[in-house]
Amino acid sequence: MHDRRLLWTVSFHHLCNDGTLMVLVAVIPVLVDVMDLSYYDVGILGLTLAITVIAQFMVGKYTDRRFSVYVLEIGVALMAMSFLLLLLVNDFKGILLAVIAMRVGAAFYHPVGISWITRAYAGPGLDRALGVQSGFGNMGVILALASSGYLAESFSWKIPCVIWALLNIAAIAVGLSVINRSSEMSGPARSKEPIGSVLTLRKIGWLTVPIIAGGALYQVTSYFGPLNLTTSALQWTAGDADLMFAIWIGVGTVTSYYFGSFSSRFGRTKILWAAYTISSVAAVILAITALWYVVAPTLVFYGALLFITYPALFALVTEATHENERGTAFGIIFGFQLGGGAILVYACGAVAEAFGDPAYAFIIVSVLSAVSLVFLKVWEMDQRIRSEKKAA
Repeated sequence: MHDRRLLWTVSFHHLCNDGTLMVLVAVIPVLVDVMDLSYYDVGILGLTLAITVIAQFMVGKYTDRRFSVYVLEIGVALMAMSFLLLLLVNDFKGILLAVIAMRVGAAFYHPVGISWITRAYAGPGLDRALGVQSGFGNMGVILALASSGYLAESFSWKIPCVIWALLNIAAIAVGLSVINRSSEMSGPARSKEPIGSVLTLRKIGWLTVPIIAGGALYQVTSYFGPLNLTTSALQWTAGDADLMFAIWIGVGTVTSYYFGSFSSRFGRTKILWAAYTISSVAAVILAITALWYVVAPTLVFYGALLFITYPALFALVTEATHENERGTAFGIIFGFQLGGGAILVYACGAVAEAFGDPAYAFIIVSVLSAVSLVFLKVWEMDQRIRSEKKAA
């Protein structure tokens, strides 16, 4: 029987990781006023995401060679330190230094935490475990999104920084207290034969486009969704628009927790087919209308399916790779998810600026979501051929 302390501990780390990242986004508008940041400065802060992409791959390679249950806590410590450092700075250079530390710290959770779960919960409990940890990450985003901006505007931008620094410190304390008590918190014996990154990429290559699409759908919708509503002819308020997309994430959080049940009933690939189909249609609807009675149900269905693509893809990657290359595999796929999503946000912004309408961003990700269905089909065919070769 699996030790539940592992799942809850690692999931709490996910909550702190994703929540801390969202806090930065939430307080940037306040920092722009307080520290007189330019839009160019904000762009540089966004560009630091590339640090996470590179660091994730390096962390993944390291954990495949020398797995340690304590590595995850290094990332959490960096996240906590970055927010404590923010309390001491008063100019852009100081903020940039703190954000760089945060981006490096954020690179630890996915290649270490998720690969850790896949090792400990391999078998029937895998889908449930992946769904729970994914749901906790979404919960962290909701908590940060719902509270940080309000606290920053009503009191001080330093308040949410202190709160999330303390939450990360609490995660370290919980992690260290549980590690030595659970047999499943230790890594398995490692193979002396290293597995090359190219070989790992070949195994999961057909999933890269769906992975990029998943990252792009989330990031583009987060950036341009509220903006599309507030700039529409119906002139939504920012508060109402943010509430709609908080519901979108909230519904996705709930369905993530039940991914194990959905997977048992329908299968992972069928879930992905449904998710990318609905996401493609939903993006088009969001592009052409801002009527609340259309937007609200669209976001409910869209959120319910988009957010379970993440544990579904993690599960497919787990099945396709050996445990000795999981760190590398998850470092690669999250590089594609974050990096690809960031590039698509930039591209969508350029197109929206050229046409003077943020709705074009949704058309772009709708097409990408539809293309993902083609790659999923090729993935299924490739896995069938690999299975036949093994059987022969």
